[in-house]
Amino acid sequence: MKIGIIGVGHLAGYLVDGLMQNKTPPNIILSPRGATNAKRLSDQYDLTIAKTNAMVVEQSDVVLLATRPPDLLEAVANLPWRENQTAISVAAGVALSGLIRAVSPATAIRSLPVTAAKIAESPTCLYPENVVARQIFEQLGSVHVFEDEQSFDLGSMQGVIYSVFHAGIQTVAEWYEANGLDPKTARELSAAALRATCGMVTAHPEQSFNDMMDEYATEGSLTLITLQNLREHGGLSAWPTALDAAYTQCLEINRSTG
Repeated sequence: MKIGIIGVGHLAGYLVDGLMQNKTPPNIILSPRGATNAKRLSDQYDLTIAKTNAMVVEQSDVVLLATRPPDLLEAVANLPWRENQTAISVAAGVALSGLIRAVSPATAIRSLPVTAAKIAESPTCLYPENVVARQIFEQLGSVHVFEDEQSFDLGSMQGVIYSVFHAGIQTVAEWYEANGLDPKTARELSAAALRATCGMVTAHPEQSFNDMMDEYATEGSLTLITLQNLREHGGLSAWPTALDAAYTQCLEINRSTG
């Protein structure tokens, strides 16, 4: 399978890094769009940089569309798409209807991986189901297929949540440091605590979040004290408001590209 990439920016670099870690890495062709990153990847993995986006399409079985969302449809329209070819958008908010028109007669797919693809830990949202796309993204982490586009757009907010969790870890790590812990240990402990939490939530789907918290936040516990302070200062209630704002923006982009 030959995989082409149009738009070799930040996310595309992580996708390539992840794919090239496989025992039998794919044949990847890069577009000239994003020249600096394309050169880095080409030098590191001995990949081909095509002279034009049209050449990427002509030489690829599957094309990952990784330009900025506002630029995507214009960048891929009028390229030599063909039947039995798959075009997979990894850009947030670009509606499937607009994508179908731009890449016809190729098959259009929406996806939303995150930078953790580099370490094969990306939770990738996918719509609609597609064997080729699943095969690619299963090499980079977990794949979550949605039955309709509205559910996909909602699920794809995981990209925002993933990114914002970095700020949460940073906040905890900086608190550790402010109280005397060395930076390396502060970073490792903060990240390890979140990873452990995610592991427990995943390993025990039969247990509700409230039941889990009842085990931890017992009367007089430090956990309960911390939770009460977060609630009093809006530290937890701010999450839905912030996510609503981001989701609204996502839907506006979707409507403008539909």
